[in-house]
Amino acid sequence: MQPFLGKVFGLPPVFSLEARIFNAVAIVSAVGVFFNIFLNLLLGIPQLVILMLAVFIIAVLCYYYARFKKKLSMAIILYMIAINILLIVNFKYNSGINGPTLLIFILSCFLTISIVPPKQYWFWIALNLVIVGALLTAEYRHPEMVLNTYADKKGRFMDLSYTYFFIVLFIFLVTTAVRKGYHTEKKLVEQKAAELEYANDTKNKLFSILAHDLRAPLSSIQNYLEIVSEVKLDENERLTINKSLLASTRNTQEMLSNLLFWSKSQMQGVLVNLVKVDLKNVLQSTFQVHQAIAAEKGIQLINQLQNDIFIIADADMLQLVVRNLINNAIKFTEPGGEIIVSNDIVRNYCRIIVKDTGTGVDIQKQKSIFSMKISPGYGTKNEKGFGLGLVLCKEFTELQNGTIAFESAPGAGSVFYLSFKLYHDTNDTGIACQATLVKKA
Repeated sequence: MQPFLGKVFGLPPVFSLEARIFNAVAIVSAVGVFFNIFLNLLLGIPQLVILMLAVFIIAVLCYYYARFKKKLSMAIILYMIAINILLIVNFKYNSGINGPTLLIFILSCFLTISIVPPKQYWFWIALNLVIVGALLTAEYRHPEMVLNTYADKKGRFMDLSYTYFFIVLFIFLVTTAVRKGYHTEKKLVEQKAAELEYANDTKNKLFSILAHDLRAPLSSIQNYLEIVSEVKLDENERLTINKSLLASTRNTQEMLSNLLFWSKSQMQGVLVNLVKVDLKNVLQSTFQVHQAIAAEKGIQLINQLQNDIFIIADADMLQLVVRNLINNAIKFTEPGGEIIVSNDIVRNYCRIIVKDTGTGVDIQKQKSIFSMKISPGYGTKNEKGFGLGLVLCKEFTELQNGTIAFESAPGAGSVFYLSFKLYHDTNDTGIACQATLVKKA
C-alpha cells in the first residue's frame, strides 16, 4: 500500500511535504465530490450535479498540474478559487444555513492551513471569513434568495450525514498525510545530519592523517639528504637507509593514490564503465608489480586465477580494488608467509579470493572494517596504514554491481571475497559499454 500511495502522492525528496499533502487533498476531494454527484442526483438537485462535476474536473486538473507538471503554486490557487466558488453556489442552491455548506467552509479553512503557503495564509483565511459573513448576512436579510432543496426531513438528514462523515474522513486522511510527511521529513533530516556528521568526521580524520603521514616521509628524506651532504656513509648504511626511505615513499604514494581516487569520487562523481573483462589478463600487471614488492618482504604472492574467465566489471576499478587488497595482505603478513589470489564460480557469479597468512583482523574492528571509523594500523614491518583502502574497495566494488566480504581470525590470516557477475556471450556480439557517472551527494 505504501509504495502505491508514494507513487500517487509523490515521493520525497522529489516532492516537498506541502506538495505531497496537496496531492493527497486533491485526490481525496476529487473522490468525495465524485460520490457527491450521485447523492445530488438522488436528492434531485441538478444545479449541484453540474457544479460538482465541474469541481471534480478542476480537482483532477489541479492534481495533474501539481503531481506531473510540478506547478504547485498554480494548482493551489486554482483549487482554492474553485473551492470558494463551489461553496458560494452550494450555499445558495443547497438550503443555505440549513444545509451542509458551513461545515464545508470549516473544512475549507482547515485545508487552507494545510496546503496554502504561509505567505498566503491570511489572504485565504480572510477571504473565507468574508465569504461566510457575506453569505450569512445575505440570507438573514433576504432569505428568499436561498433555495430549500430538501423535499423532506430524510433528504436533509442524508445530506448532512454524508457531509459530516466525508469531512471527518477528509480531516483524518489529511492529518495522517501531514503526520506521515512530517515523520518522513524528520527521518530525511536526521539521515542528512548523520551523513554530514560522518563526512565532517571523515574530513577531520583525513586532514589529521595527512598532516602526520605526509610530514614523516618528507622529514626522513630531508634528514637523509642533510646527512649525505655532511657525512660520508658506507655502502651498508646507505643501502639500509635507501630501503627504509623506499618503503616509506611507497606507502605514502599508495596513501595519496587512494586519497585522490576517493576525493574525486566524493566531489566529481565516478564514471563506471561496465564491460566484458578477462579476469586474469586485466590483473596481470597488478601481479607483476606486487610480486616484486612481496618478494622484498620475503612473502610469496601466488596467482591461481583461472584462464578464460570473463566478468562484467570496470577494468580500472577492478585493478584498484584488487591492488588495495593485495597491498593490505602484504602489509599485515609476516616474512615467510604467502598470499594466494584465486577464483571460483558460484552460480552466475565469479568470486575473486585474496587469502593471506597474516595477522588477521581484531574482532573489535571487524564490524567497522569497511569504514573510516577504525584507526589505521601498522603492518608487520611497521608499515603505516591509512584506513582508506578498504573504504575504496567497498565503494568501488558496489559501483560495479559487485559485493565484498571477508573472513578473519586474529593470528590466522584473512580471506577477502569479491563477487562479480559472469559475462555470458550468448549472442557473440559482446557487451554494450555501460558508462554511468555516479554522483555523490
